[in-house]
Amino acid sequence: MNNSDIEKLIENYEDDQQVENNQPVTLDFNQDRQGQVPQQHRFSSSKFRERLSSIDPLNWAKNIKMPQNNYYSYPCSLQQAELHRQCHYIQPDQEFLDKTDAQECPCCNKPLNRKRINFLTVNMWQLLVDDYGIAAPLYFTFLKFQMALFVIIFCVYGIFFIYEVNSTCANPDKICLPEGDMKIEYQSACDLNTIYMFVAMDPFLEQLECSAKIEINNGGSGFKKTYIQIAAFIIFVINIMLPFAYEIIIRYKQIKYWDKEPVNHVTENKKSVYVRHLPYKMTSEEVQQTICKAIAMNTFDEMAKKSVLFQAQNVIQELVYIYDIHEVNEMNIERENTLLEFMITLEQLKELQETGIITTYSEKQAKTYQTFTLEMLENLFKQQLNDIVYKTQKIKSYLKNGLPFTNKVIIKFETKEQRDAAYLHYRKKWYQNLLIRYEVMKQQTKLKELQKNQVADTSSYIDSRTVSVDQFQIQDSEADNQKARISLFNQNTYLAKQQFDYSNKYVEQIHYQMGVKRGFSINGIFWENLGMDTFKRLKFRLKAIFTAAIASFLLMGSFELIYFYQNNPNQKDKKSSGSLSAWEKLFANFLAILVTFLSSYTTLTILGQMAKSRRSTFIEVEESIMHFFVIIQYFLIQFFPYFATFEIWGGRNQIVACYDLVTLSLHRIIFKQVFHTFHIRHTRFWLRKRKALKNFNPKNFFQGQLNQIMTPAFISQRGRQFNMLFILTTALCLIYICPVAVLFCLAFTIYIYFWDKYAITHNYQIDKRFTINLLSHQIKCYQIVVLPFSIYLFLRLFWRFSWVIYGAFSAGLVMIVIIIFKKPIVKFIIFKICRLKKKRPQVEYREQSFFKSYNKFFENLRIESLTEILVNSLRMNETDSTKKD
Repeated sequence: MNNSDIEKLIENYEDDQQVENNQPVTLDFNQDRQGQVPQQHRFSSSKFRERLSSIDPLNWAKNIKMPQNNYYSYPCSLQQAELHRQCHYIQPDQEFLDKTDAQECPCCNKPLNRKRINFLTVNMWQLLVDDYGIAAPLYFTFLKFQMALFVIIFCVYGIFFIYEVNSTCANPDKICLPEGDMKIEYQSACDLNTIYMFVAMDPFLEQLECSAKIEINNGGSGFKKTYIQIAAFIIFVINIMLPFAYEIIIRYKQIKYWDKEPVNHVTENKKSVYVRHLPYKMTSEEVQQTICKAIAMNTFDEMAKKSVLFQAQNVIQELVYIYDIHEVNEMNIERENTLLEFMITLEQLKELQETGIITTYSEKQAKTYQTFTLEMLENLFKQQLNDIVYKTQKIKSYLKNGLPFTNKVIIKFETKEQRDAAYLHYRKKWYQNLLIRYEVMKQQTKLKELQKNQVADTSSYIDSRTVSVDQFQIQDSEADNQKARISLFNQNTYLAKQQFDYSNKYVEQIHYQMGVKRGFSINGIFWENLGMDTFKRLKFRLKAIFTAAIASFLLMGSFELIYFYQNNPNQKDKKSSGSLSAWEKLFANFLAILVTFLSSYTTLTILGQMAKSRRSTFIEVEESIMHFFVIIQYFLIQFFPYFATFEIWGGRNQIVACYDLVTLSLHRIIFKQVFHTFHIRHTRFWLRKRKALKNFNPKNFFQGQLNQIMTPAFISQRGRQFNMLFILTTALCLIYICPVAVLFCLAFTIYIYFWDKYAITHNYQIDKRFTINLLSHQIKCYQIVVLPFSIYLFLRLFWRFSWVIYGAFSAGLVMIVIIIFKKPIVKFIIFKICRLKKKRPQVEYREQSFFKSYNKFFENLRIESLTEILVNSLRMNETDSTKKD
C-alpha cells in the first residue's frame, strides 16, 4: 500500500464521520449513518492478509501510540486510577490528600473533597442533601426514630414485664397459680434463669390475673392486670401505625427540602410515554395522526374530545427510536479485549528484543509467557491484528446496514395533558397486554421469515464482500452495496408496512396493538436492556425468576426442616431436663447457626438472580427485588418461626419453644449485621481491586479498565433499609414475650447507625438513582405483609381478654381509613399543622432530553471512538513505514 492510497483512505474515513449538528425531532441512529458511501480505494480480504504478512511487528511495537487522557490510554497510571477512586468518596484518605495537589478527576470531573469531617458527629443532612437529595440522609433519620421508638416501647411494656418476672422468681411464694402445667412452666422459667428474663405468655398472664385478684381482695386496685393490657394495646397501635408515621416523615422532609430534592423537579417523565409493539418505524407525523384518530374513535365522548390536543403542529417534542444495541456492544467488548491482548503482545515483542526477558503478560499467559519466542509473538501479532480488523469490519458493516429496530419508541409530548390523554386511551388490563403480546410475537415471527428471505437475496453481496482499511468495513461495488444496505435498513419499515397496509382497518389495528406505558425518568434508564429483543429479555427474566424461586425453595426447605428438627418434642424434653450430651449441644448450636446462614444466603441468591432479569430501568430492578423480598424476607424467613412456635409447639405455654424462637431471631440479626458490615458489594470491590493490584503491571490494563476496577461500589440503600426494617420488626414481635430482645435490637441499631455513617463517607459512593419514591415504595411493601401479621400476633397472644377483638377491629378500621385518605391527611399534617411551605429552588432545573441521554449512552459504549483510534494507529504506522522505505 503506497502513501497516496493511505491518504485517500483517511480522507474517505473522515468524510464518513461527518455528522450534522442540527438536532432533529426524531433520534434515529440508522438515519444518521445512512447515505451515499464515498468512492474509495478497495482491496479484497485475501490481498489484505498478504499485506499483513509484510508488516513489521517490531516497527509497530516501537511506533504505536495510544491516546492520552482517554479510556484507551496505555499503559495505564495507577496514580490516576487512585485519584479516580478517591474522588468518589465523601471523605478521601488523608494520606492520599497529603501526596497530591489534584482538585478533580480528569476523566469524570468529580471534585476531590478536601474538607475533613468527623463521621461520629457530622450532620448527615448538611453533608448529603445538597449533592444527593434526601433519600440518603433520610435513612439516618429513620434509624434515630427507630432508636427512640425502642426506648419508648421498652419503657412502656418491657420494664414492667421484666420487673414482674424478676420479682416473682425472686420470691417463689408469690406464684399463686394452681397446681398444674402453668405453675410448673413458670417455675421452670425461673429455674432456667437466662439473660432474656422472660416466661411463656400464658403463665405470665395467668400469674398477673391471679395476683390481681389477691390484691383486689386485700383492698388494692389490681392495676397490674389493667396496665399490661393497656401497654400491650399501645404497642399494637404503634406497630400498625408505623408505616403511616414513616410516610409523614418522608413527606415532611420532602417539603422541607423541596428546593434541594431533584425528584421534585423532574418533568420529562410526566410528559412522555414508552410505546411498545409499534407496527413499523413511523415518523413523528404518522404517530401524531395515529394517536389523534385513535382517541377520536374512543367510545367515551369526554375522551374522544381530547383528540383536539393532537391536531396542532409539533405536538411531539422528541421521538426516540429504540434499537437493539446488545449485539454490537458485545462485538465491541470482544474487540476491546482483543486490542488489549494485541498491545500486550507488542510490549512482549519490545521487551524480548531489548532485554531478552518478558515481564508483561496477561492472566491467562501466566504459565506460558516464559516460553515465548520472537517467531511465536510475531505470528500471534498478525493473528490478533487480523482479528481486530475482522471484528471492526463486522461492527462497521453492522452499523452501516442499520441497527435492528425493536418496534419501541419513547415519545415526549409538548404538554402533560397530551401525555395523559394518550396514556389513558391506550391503557389496558394485564390480560389484554398478554393477548396483544401473543399477537405481536406471531407477527414478529412472520416478519422475521420475510426478513430472512430478503437477506437471502443479498447473499451474493455478503459473500463477495471486500475490505476498506481506513473504515474497516465490508463492501462490494458501490451500486450493489448501496442497494443491499438500503434493503437491510428498510427491513423493519417497508416489510412491516406491507403487512399492515392490506387491511382496511389500519388505524384500528395499530390502536389495538400499541402498548403504552408511563414515561421513565431519564436518570436510571438501562438503554441496552430497553432495546433488547423481547424474546431475549423474556429468557433472561424467566431464568432469573425460576432460578431464584428454585434456590428459595431448596434453601427455605432446608431452613424449615432444620428448624423443625431443632424444635421437635423429644429435643425439647431433653433440653428442659438438661440431658443433652456435649456433642448434641454442639450439633444443636451448629444447626441454629446453619439456619441463620441459610436465610442470609437465600437473600444473597435472590439479589444475584433478580439483578440479571434485564429490567428496563433502575426503578424496575429495585421494585422487583422488593416484591420478591416481601415473600422471602418477611413471610418465609421472619414470620414462619412465629407460626410454628405458637401454632405447633405451644409457644404460649412452653418457655423452651419461646426460648428457641428468641435465640433464632437474635442469631439472625447478628448474622445480618455481619453481612451488613462486610457487605457483598464492598467485598467484591475489595477482592477485585486486590486482584488487579497484586503483581500490578501498568501494561496489563487500559486506563479506563483500571478506573472501573478502582471505582467504589454503590452503597445498597435498599439493603440497608431492609436491614433496618428487619430489626424493627423483630423488636416489635419479640417485645410481647421477651422485652430484653428490644435492648439487643437497640444496640444493633446504634451500631449500624455509626457504622453506616462511616461506610457512606469512607467505603462507598452514593447512588443518586435511589430516590424517595423508591424508599416510600419499600415502606408500602413492608406494610402489606407486616400489618396482617401484627394483627395475628396480637390476637394470638392476648385472645383471653374480651376487649381484644373489638380493639383490634377498631384499630384496623382506623388504619384502613388512614390508608384510603392517606394523602389528604398527610398534606393536612404537613401544611396546616407543621405549616411548611415549598421553597423555590435557587438553581433552575432544566428539563432533560431523551435525545442527549441516548446519544451519551451510545458514545459511552466507545464503539466509534475505538474505530477511530484503530484507523489513526494504522495511518501512523503505515506512514512511518512508508518514510523508511
